Amino acid sequence: MTLQTPPSWLQAGSYPAQYDRLTAQALWATTGIIGSSSLAVTQNTPPGMSVRVASGWAAIVGTTTSNMGVYTIFNDATVALTVTTADPTNPRIDLVCATVRDAYYSGANNDVIFQVIAGTPAGSPVAPALPANSISLATVAVGAAVTQINTANITDTRVDVGTNLPGDISAVVAGAGLSGGGTSGAVTLNASVATNAQTGTTYTLALADNGKLVTLSNASAIAVTIPLNSSIALPVGAVIMMSSFGAGVVTISGAGGVTVRSNGATAASPVIRTQYSSVGAIQTSANNWLVVGDLI
Repeated sequence: MTLQTPPSWLQAGSYPAQYDRLTAQALWATTGIIGSSSLAVTQNTPPGMSVRVASGWAAIVGTTTSNMGVYTIFNDATVALTVTTADPTNPRIDLVCATVRDAYYSGANNDVIFQVIAGTPAGSPVAPALPANSISLATVAVGAAVTQINTANITDTRVDVGTNLPGDISAVVAGAGLSGGGTSGAVTLNASVATNAQTGTTYTLALADNGKLVTLSNASAIAVTIPLNSSIALPVGAVIMMSSFGAGVVTISGAGGVTVRSNGATAASPVIRTQYSSVGAIQTSANNWLVVGDLI
């Protein structure tokens, strides 16, 4: 297909519906639901040989031929769908989907329908193929001779729509000191501080200590070394908390080539004041560290 003209939307232009769908595809790049709860398939109430499809939106990329663009569909209320009678001998897997029918390309209908496509009963059944111009919503395991469909029989097959919008976020991943994250819906990140318990008399800060609390516990004096960036590549902006958990005096100093600054009496090699006092070491630039907190 060549460059389409007129482009959307000239004041004096006249356009086929395909042009609008192609414009929509500039936004909705893939088939998928719009909103995490859209078109969810659930057990009917009371349970029987049927399922329910929730309200919501979806974008469906036309697949009968190339360059059909995106159809946007909307269901405004819960719909009950019938599941055909179970086979008396073998299980099967049915497919629940929404299908756009466009007579311009195929058939005689111009609409969108929900379908429960019955699978073939077999000892090891498989789900039917997805029809053209459709979005898969769920599969339903229909056991031999069953008389009702329950939640455990329904597998959600919906996927979120993909967009072409700049800055589209595909996932939120928890970094140092955080947990949680996710790829869709409401994403929660939880702030937490992991600990690294050290009980020796010497310790060199490690890459994994970034964002952690290092506890230092020994009855004797403890020497903590901040390593050279070329040996341990702690990033600029790294923050490491340290706390004296023992009776031994904790002294912090830099390896050769590392500059430590603090407001302690010995500024380049500060000392944590007493047991259970805490300090933070911050790398302000490569091999330059600021130590702040309860120092002497």
